[in-house]
Amino acid sequence: MAMMLIIVGAMLLTGLFALFVARNVDHGEARFGPDGQLPPYDPEAKDKANREVTIKQDDTSE
Repeated sequence: MAMMLIIVGAMLLTGLFALFVARNVDHGEARFGPDGQLPPYDPEAKDKANREVTIKQDDTSE
């Protein structure tokens, strides 16, 4: 009997946790504006001003 209560309790807690996650986590679905259209997507551009690569090789290898 005690084992059944543990199993039912675990199922209940799992269901409650899944419900909480489903309601409170942003899953990345599209968000529509009041006009029914998708808002323009403009991701922040990372700083790409300096793309220089410097490679130095030491000629003193023996």
